[in-house]
Amino acid sequence: MRIAVTRLEEKAEGTYELFNQYGHEAVLAPTIKVAPVDDASSLSNLCSKVDLGEVEFLLFSSTMGVKCFFARCSIPDGITFIAVGPRTSEAIQEKGYDCETISSFSSDHFASHLSGRINGKTVGIVRPDVPNPGLVASLISSGARVVEGIAYRLVPSGKDFKIALQDVDAVIFTSGKSFNLAEVDANDLHDKIVIAIGPKTAAGMCKKNIHPDIVGKGTLEDCLGQI
Repeated sequence: MRIAVTRLEEKAEGTYELFNQYGHEAVLAPTIKVAPVDDASSLSNLCSKVDLGEVEFLLFSSTMGVKCFFARCSIPDGITFIAVGPRTSEAIQEKGYDCETISSFSSDHFASHLSGRINGKTVGIVRPDVPNPGLVASLISSGARVVEGIAYRLVPSGKDFKIALQDVDAVIFTSGKSFNLAEVDANDLHDKIVIAIGPKTAAGMCKKNIHPDIVGKGTLEDCLGQI
C-alpha cells in the first residue's frame, strides 16, 4: 500500500525503511517545515536554569527539539530525560544520556507516567512554537513548576499536498497543524484510508468533518500496525 505521510522532511530519516517493515511504501508529503525561532529568549532561559541545576526533568517531544536544545545547552548531572516516542528517545541516547520514553505527547500520558515524582520539582519542556496548555496545566496541578523553551518554529512547507494524494491508498496526518495546512476536505479524501497519528489530531480532523478510519496512539509504528 502506498501511504502519504505528513512527516517533516527534517525527520524523514528512517521513514521509508519503517514503512517497508510493515509492507507499505511511504510517500513523504510534508505540509510543514522547520524554521528558526524569531525570539530565542525562552530557550535561553530554560538553558540557563538547566545549567544552574534548577531543572529536575526535561521533556522532549521530537528529535528536532533534541537537536536544537543540545546545540545550545550544556547538561549537568541529575536531570531525568523524558522522550516522546522511540525516535526521540534514540536521539537523546545518541547524545550519551539515558531517558524514559512515553508513547504520546498528551497531558494524560505525562501525568500518569510522572506520577508523584514532580511535586515541588521544575519540569522543562523543549517544544516547537505550538503550545500544549493542557500538558502545562496537568504538570502544574501535579505540583510542578514548568519552564518552556521554544526551540524551533513550524511553518507552511509551501507544497501542494493534494498532488501527493493523487497516487496513494492512504494518508497519515502526523499532527493537527499538518492536517490544517494540508487544506483538504472530505471529498479530497473520500477514497483514501485516513489515519490520525493520535487522538488530539483526530479531534481536530473531526471538527472539519473528516473522521479518521484509524487513530493511532502517537507514533507511526502504532498507526502502521493497525492498517
